[in-house]
Amino acid sequence: MIVAVHALLGSTIARLCRTRAQAALAGSASHALADVLPHRDLDMPEEMLLLAGALSLIATARGANSREFAGALGACLPDVENLIGRLASIPDERLLLPTHRDYHGRKTSGFHGQLAIAALGILSLLLPGCDSEDARQRGKTLR
Repeated sequence: MIVAVHALLGSTIARLCRTRAQAALAGSASHALADVLPHRDLDMPEEMLLLAGALSLIATARGANSREFAGALGACLPDVENLIGRLASIPDERLLLPTHRDYHGRKTSGFHGQLAIAALGILSLLLPGCDSEDARQRGKTLR
């Protein structure tokens, strides 16, 4: 799975959490679920560029101290193993995480599923959150 898609999925799931710690854990768990889906991986330069864009978008939309950003980081963290594996030429079968080693999703030639997940992630960033400044302002006008 493209790491930026993991980040967007983690930020979306984080909206259901009450704390940043819960969001980071939920994001990490979402990584395993997403990795078993059929997907196509990219080369490292493209992965890093898209990840930087996704994290910048999440930080701009929700803030670097938000649950959404924590969920995104949690979702990306397991792929540090892939980065180390690629840099050190470690074969996939020697990686530690089961979804990187044994249960990695079937390789596909397209990006359709990942684009759909990314689109939902971006859409969730555009919607006001229950603790967003917009929601707080609406609450003040209703009181």
